[in-house]
Amino acid sequence: MEQALDAALAQLTIRDRLRFGRLRFHRSSGALVFQLEGEEATVRGWPRLFHERHRGVLPVNCPDELPAEETPERQVVTELLAIVQGCGYDGRPAYRLPIVFPRFAAAFAALYVWRPDDGQMPAKQNTKIARMVKQAIAEERRYTLQEMKERAEALARDEQVAQQLGGLAGVLVKVADVCRLPHRRTVRWYRRKWFRGRVVTQLEVFRELRGRQRKPVADKQLLLVEALLADIDAHYGFFRRLNRARRPVILLPDVDRSAARRQIRDRLLDAYDDGARELRVHPVVIATSAPGAAPPPRGEQPPVAAEEITAAVPDRFRARDEAVERWRRNQDVPLPSRVLQVRLASPPPAPLPALGAGRWGPAMLSAGTVAVVCAVLAGLLHWAPWDRADGCGERLVMRGADCVGVSDGTGVFMPGLRGMREVFAGIEAENERIAHTAHATVALMIPMESDNPAVRRQILSEVQGAYLGQLQANGSDAAPPIRLVAANPGRDYRAWRYTVDRLVDQEPELRMVVGFNLSLDSTQEAMSHLTNELRIPVVAGLVTSQSFANADGPGPYRYPGLARVVSTAKDQAAALLRYDPGLARAQTALVADTRPGDSYDKSLRDAFTEARGSGAGAQDMTFASEGPEVAGVTPNEFETFAMNLCESKARVVYFAGRAFHLELFVKKLARTYCARKKSYTVISGSDATTLDERLDGTERALLRGDPGAGTPTINVLYAAPAHPDAWDVEVGRWKKRAGKRGAAPGDLPRHLVEPQRAMAQLRAAARAHAGKLGTVRFEDGRAIETHDVILTAAKALTKAAATTRTPVPSKDRIKEDYENLNSAFRVQGAGGWICLTNAGNPYNKALAIVRLDPMRSKLSFEALSWPKGAPAADDRCVVPQNPGRPGARDAAATATRATELPATSD
Repeated sequence: MEQALDAALAQLTIRDRLRFGRLRFHRSSGALVFQLEGEEATVRGWPRLFHERHRGVLPVNCPDELPAEETPERQVVTELLAIVQGCGYDGRPAYRLPIVFPRFAAAFAALYVWRPDDGQMPAKQNTKIARMVKQAIAEERRYTLQEMKERAEALARDEQVAQQLGGLAGVLVKVADVCRLPHRRTVRWYRRKWFRGRVVTQLEVFRELRGRQRKPVADKQLLLVEALLADIDAHYGFFRRLNRARRPVILLPDVDRSAARRQIRDRLLDAYDDGARELRVHPVVIATSAPGAAPPPRGEQPPVAAEEITAAVPDRFRARDEAVERWRRNQDVPLPSRVLQVRLASPPPAPLPALGAGRWGPAMLSAGTVAVVCAVLAGLLHWAPWDRADGCGERLVMRGADCVGVSDGTGVFMPGLRGMREVFAGIEAENERIAHTAHATVALMIPMESDNPAVRRQILSEVQGAYLGQLQANGSDAAPPIRLVAANPGRDYRAWRYTVDRLVDQEPELRMVVGFNLSLDSTQEAMSHLTNELRIPVVAGLVTSQSFANADGPGPYRYPGLARVVSTAKDQAAALLRYDPGLARAQTALVADTRPGDSYDKSLRDAFTEARGSGAGAQDMTFASEGPEVAGVTPNEFETFAMNLCESKARVVYFAGRAFHLELFVKKLARTYCARKKSYTVISGSDATTLDERLDGTERALLRGDPGAGTPTINVLYAAPAHPDAWDVEVGRWKKRAGKRGAAPGDLPRHLVEPQRAMAQLRAAARAHAGKLGTVRFEDGRAIETHDVILTAAKALTKAAATTRTPVPSKDRIKEDYENLNSAFRVQGAGGWICLTNAGNPYNKALAIVRLDPMRSKLSFEALSWPKGAPAADDRCVVPQNPGRPGARDAAATATRATELPATSD
């Protein structure tokens, strides 16, 4: 196996360049990326062994570990710099000029070294970046230029040359040195790339380079990769020396574990299909991975054995050509990937040495010795923590860095997180208890793994809330009981299709899928597939984007069979304005994330833009993040925003972005000197519920600021789906306003009393099952809302079963009964009444206005607020005729909140 692989690589790198009919990448076909896949012991150490064996023979980068403290974007750049260094001067073969990378140096300097100065004129900035790029190119070429200059000067000093030509050779060397423009070919490459067919100046090229800083991260990475490939291609021109012919090797170890190296692999694929298609020479790129853990982004093909690689390369090119031909005939066929996955067989175990003769003859074990050894092994096997290791459990599989699939409690996601084993054991026990009765399966579909401690805690809260909802639903006499399963679609819902397929196959009694807590394009695809293609009812949880809601009114609906328990971002913004009408007239600013694919950011941005109206304030400040939990260059952008905000009159800042970036923003705002501002109020969406968990004591002290020293205090205000103190506080306020005559239990409004009772029952259940749950944190509202999601599913199941008089109703019947879950059949959730419209939306659901005040040790509940301005005056959860019409509510509710008090209130 190893010999066959080495022979194929020898042909591709031209270590034996005079071989006839050797394996090669042709110019018209492009290149492939080899991905070696096998067991841990087989592939993990392969790149380092290859580097040790071929360093000095081939240009090859050293597969070192990436710095863990760097951001993902910075890790990609660091790895590309290591490739350039390894395949360049540090990795040059003996007696050969090194590969130089001036195009890459120019792109790197323009994208990641040069920093714009908004105080300078554009022309001056163009001059500065031109000077920096030229300096970077000259620095990159210093080795080859210096070496060639030394050789020419030695030739000029040669005695025979001096006698024949006199001083002419020296003069020519001097003239050539003066006329040498090391940046000319590099600039010409960029000119041809961006301005093909046009005559432009060098200044225009540098202006375009300057503008590339504002491009998305993927575009900047692609430019770096294309420049790197162009530099390699330029090194192997037709008039180059034969001893320079050996091709470089780029090693990308562990692409299943390293997101940065996987991104480089994918950018190489993009380059081969786009800007680098016409290259004459390609490097040999070799990645390693566990089997199936890092599939190519598209066109995945079955892996081949190492012995088949020589035939597999031309076969893959042939298959790609055939697919292109079929495309031309309007046949829709997938294009096979350029990633050639090579299966490496595990090395056979070394044979045990034969038992030699002992001191007193042939070695023999007594029966007593055998018994002792067996007992020790049995004890070790019993003690060894096989079930405590983090990883995949029963029926779960690894997909990249995620353990995905469906668990009924037997397999545990994130088993190393305190509380996860306990709650999954409780789910398993409850499922076992109802296994022999007619039941309905409800699947909780949320990402079950994360590297961020705050997000891990949030996931635990949601699973705990779902389990408490299952216990409450199954504890009543209502039928059918719920079998709860946890379905992990992977981080950012990237493996949702696999998980949905497993869910349908494993759970014959599946009736509903609930959860959905990230407003991403992939989440939307999963929800659409479930509701439209599989026709499975869905109860959505903490997705707040308007694109995840059906429009109120007569059908057909975008998501047939969808019910929601959380208000949209638009309703949240409306509730904040109802709470503080002065926000509409305040001097405000909007800081918004424009990253494509995140519906939460966009929905929040649209809602806040509408809330600001045409009032006074600063212009919008936008940034494009690299991911929900990726910093990238946003801290630098936030520093600029903070300085501009200080110069403006805005003291209220709307932030349309994820909690991860909200944390970065408020900390940067607190660190920026601003003597003219004593405080800021930052308003955000429901994702801010995790902000409190993300801040430690030092960071809270930072947000307190010091107005005397010129650093402002930062408060964060947001509309949360639920808060554990909301109902006790609001009932207390109602009693205080009502006075003695309104204090009788029968006088209390039901929209306050029923959720208060539900929250008290939820707290009691958490205390009663503390041994199976661990500590439940209700402050962020996620456990409360996920509990209410399960209650909504249980209410729909019970109503459909009663309507059809069947033990377990059909999925279609469940969807039909959604429209009845209001008024008398309202869901009495711990987060408030859930009164569904015909489109499955929660009508005028109460929202908790929560403030993160750094002067206080915990989140403070401010007040309840309703998107329509007030709760329904009839206190009956009746949905009006046109619930989607702006301002629609029953006429009695148009009065102020005081109308809900008795007439004798003081």
